[in-house]
Amino acid sequence: MTATGVLICGHGGREAGTVREFTALSRDVAARLPQFRIETGFLEFSTPAIPDGLEKLRQAGCRSILVIPGTLFSGGHASRDIPAIIQNFSGQAPDVQIRYGRAFDADANLADAACARVLDAINAAAGSAGLSETGLLVAGRGASDSSVLASMETAVRMIQERLKIPHVRIAYAGLAAPAVPEALGPMAALGCKQVVILPYFLFSGMLVTRIYDQTNIVAAQHPGIRFIKAGYLNNHPGVIKAFVAQILETQKTGTVQHGRSAGV
Repeated sequence: MTATGVLICGHGGREAGTVREFTALSRDVAARLPQFRIETGFLEFSTPAIPDGLEKLRQAGCRSILVIPGTLFSGGHASRDIPAIIQNFSGQAPDVQIRYGRAFDADANLADAACARVLDAINAAAGSAGLSETGLLVAGRGASDSSVLASMETAVRMIQERLKIPHVRIAYAGLAAPAVPEALGPMAALGCKQVVILPYFLFSGMLVTRIYDQTNIVAAQHPGIRFIKAGYLNNHPGVIKAFVAQILETQKTGTVQHGRSAGV
């Protein structure tokens, strides 16, 4: 029987580490789902491109392909760019049925992974305070799309409900306010003994580096408060679980993509 193919789509990046992490996560997901043939594809900056990944699955004999947007939120890439690429490919490969999944948005498995990153960072910091004396800043990419920001707020509420940290704030690395330095400064006045900074990103990159660098600057201005930098999500088991769940959901309820003929 011909295997069902899965294409996990990433944005791609100029940083080699970002692509390595994405590829490693895809391998971890594939190890959990041996019944599928899993490949990767990128929107830009990296190879293979999404059409090349789809064609690789087609050449391998997959006549059913599930496409998973490897993005945290349903922004323009997940809602417009990737579907447009799929439709163009489908117009040239009518023998393949493609089902398209959804972005994660507010996802319980990702919230669990984020909480684990926070607790790991606190436990690794010698002499750290308890959660009742801790502030948490969750820093995201930012977006001009209000629905993306609303999903980010829901995700952060899920994190706060799990951790029971009293002071939790949101900041963004770009395209939305407040910026990380603007949010960290007021947190220092809340009476917390320590503030944890969680980059809510799947992978490394210049924005994560920027968040950590900005944290260092603010920390130098408040020597009486401990600032703890948590790791980004990466391939935490909760993230792998989230991708597995998305693939299985897409197999059942994913949107069937119809080809776009030439000239349309």
